[in-house]
Amino acid sequence: MPAVKTDPYSQAPLFIKLSVGEHDLASATAFFYRSAGNLYLVSNWHNYSGRDPRTLDPLSTTAGVPDTVSCYLCLAGAFIVREWHSFPLLRNGVGLWYEHPQDRHAIDIGVLPVALPDKFQAIPINDRPATELRLRVSDDVFVLGYPLGLIGSHGMPLWKRASVASEPGTSEPSFLVDTATRSGMSGSPVVQRYRGFYKHDENNPGVSAQDWFGEADSFVGIYSGRLGASQLEAQLGIVWKKRLIEEIVNGARSYER
Repeated sequence: MPAVKTDPYSQAPLFIKLSVGEHDLASATAFFYRSAGNLYLVSNWHNYSGRDPRTLDPLSTTAGVPDTVSCYLCLAGAFIVREWHSFPLLRNGVGLWYEHPQDRHAIDIGVLPVALPDKFQAIPINDRPATELRLRVSDDVFVLGYPLGLIGSHGMPLWKRASVASEPGTSEPSFLVDTATRSGMSGSPVVQRYRGFYKHDENNPGVSAQDWFGEADSFVGIYSGRLGASQLEAQLGIVWKKRLIEEIVNGARSYER
């Protein structure tokens, strides 16, 4: 069998299904994140809660809300071989996952503490090779997920190019990207990919020791869906900044219905 070569970031996203009892409600995207030696499964608040974060109405036409998330996980020692494994989201009606400690559902991120059986391996997004890059409006980023439930070879995600459409350097928790995404990509990690000459200080007309030429990648946030209910509306999506994950982990506020 020929060797399989993949991009390091293609190994991080996970295809997930949200279900209640034996009934599947939706598919989406998630990824592992490591903090202080602990492992977390990160996706959107609306995926884990099954509710619209603006109105709190159930997203499913059956009004069902998920109690389980199932993930297509890599087997230990063979990331191109995957099997399904499930994690509970609720226990006795109490949420096992965390929402933002202050802004709660206004921040569309959910963080589930998990422990993996030995047969599986975790590939946390923040363990991938990374460089701190300056993210600017008009820069290209990529949304790594599973649009319409489509899965690439060996369970790998599809990469959707997006252009940063609003200023990402403000104090706001999110920024907008211009891209044509589809359902199933909610919870996708967003990666900035830079190839070429990188200038550390744009105000310096010359070349400094901090400038470089080459390749670099950086995890920048979590995609949570496009604005507007119709595909005919502006093709703008929301990306929540990566710093919010640590705020949620440190706050450890369990989801409350």
